[in-house]
Amino acid sequence: MTSKETREERRERFKTMSSDERQALIREKMKAEGLEEGSGVPGTELSSYDRDEIWDLIQITSCFLEMQTKSRRMEPKSPDTRKSLIAWIVIAIALSGGVVFYCHQYPSPETRRELSVDGMFAD
Repeated sequence: MTSKETREERRERFKTMSSDERQALIREKMKAEGLEEGSGVPGTELSSYDRDEIWDLIQITSCFLEMQTKSRRMEPKSPDTRKSLIAWIVIAIALSGGVVFYCHQYPSPETRRELSVDGMFAD
């Protein structure tokens, strides 16, 4: 690779390489930098990686056709608002139904107070 190579020329060169050639190039660069294949370098934190090296590797992998052809659709993490609204309505109905049932079962305020006090101090 010459130092006068433009970004487009470098991209075309990587596109013409086979997968094995690209992997060998990445392994060679990693070996020159003292990195080993795997999940990371033992004894170092992620913040210790050189950002330029990481950016170079990202640029190289963006040229891989195998990675570009896979369509990855990101699903929204938030639930559908209509479903969550229905869930809140069901919860509200269940709670209000429970309160109504409780008041119907124990119509006297003194009885309800006595039950709640007994419930707080139950052993």
